[in-house]
Amino acid sequence: MAQDDAADQLSYDPQALLNAQPVSLVIIDPVSYRVLYQNTTSREHFGPIADQPCHKSIAGSEAPCSFCQAPTAMQTGKTTSSEVQVPNGRWLLIQWTRVPAGNGQLHLVETITDITVLKREQERTQTLNAQLQEANRQLTHLNQQLKDKSVRDGLTGLYNHSYFQENIVQLCATAKRTNYPLSLIFLDLDNFKQINDVYGHKAGDEVLRAMGWLLDSRPASEPGKRIGRTSDVAARYGGDEFAIILPNTPVEGAAILAERLFRRIGTLMLLPELATLASVPFSLTASIGVATLPTHAHSPTELILAADRALYAAKAAGRNCIRLFVGPAPVKPARC
Repeated sequence: MAQDDAADQLSYDPQALLNAQPVSLVIIDPVSYRVLYQNTTSREHFGPIADQPCHKSIAGSEAPCSFCQAPTAMQTGKTTSSEVQVPNGRWLLIQWTRVPAGNGQLHLVETITDITVLKREQERTQTLNAQLQEANRQLTHLNQQLKDKSVRDGLTGLYNHSYFQENIVQLCATAKRTNYPLSLIFLDLDNFKQINDVYGHKAGDEVLRAMGWLLDSRPASEPGKRIGRTSDVAARYGGDEFAIILPNTPVEGAAILAERLFRRIGTLMLLPELATLASVPFSLTASIGVATLPTHAHSPTELILAADRALYAAKAAGRNCIRLFVGPAPVKPARC
């Protein structure tokens, strides 16, 4: 009862309450859109607009605004809203609410709140987020570049010797676990020292780059012009010696790839970068050795040794040829 008595003692002028609001507020006839009432804040922003259509007096439009949600508010009885950017660049939040009048008619209460500061903060946040995403993208790219530099040879772009050693251990373990063959090709350019001595180290570097171009099997490489598959691991083993690890490849498949590689090496002389060598009577050839796990080896060390022996067999046979490893079958250890 005490609360009811206190409420009865409180009496406010409704217009005084509306005029005290910091947002622009107008009451509108939903049929004609004529402004029936406006509070003090509305008069300060738009001037006296009573008896004028709201779309003409507020938005300067001869017809109801395209963003107007008043009909939906009248139909559903729920408050509707739109965020609108006006010609001076400011943002307004406009809300419509259906209210009953004392005479039984239904009117619309339209409130207009300036949300320019909020929208600018949102735009600033979006800009900062976009900048952050771009910075993260660049950082990821730089990290990938640093990672590539740590595992790739700077001259040829192929994997370096250290990565080769780590990778062949992993791939051998996978091959033994899955019972799939793993082949290894060693390749050594014939008479490479002669290229450096006669034509200069610049020409020798171009030859090595051309070999890197030929052996590179990364997806970014030109399709159809490289030798290997994307799953193959091509590395510069050292100097003018290269290695290709072939997962899930038996000795027959490795021999086919070695033969294709053997034929393609001679065509590298057609590259513009090797025009100096192509202008003189010089042939680019290589000696190639092939070995396969488990046919020729049971461990990474044995596989490397077998491929290396096959390579030196090719050199001993006069160079410019391919040799598969030939030797006693390895004894499989009791535990792998």
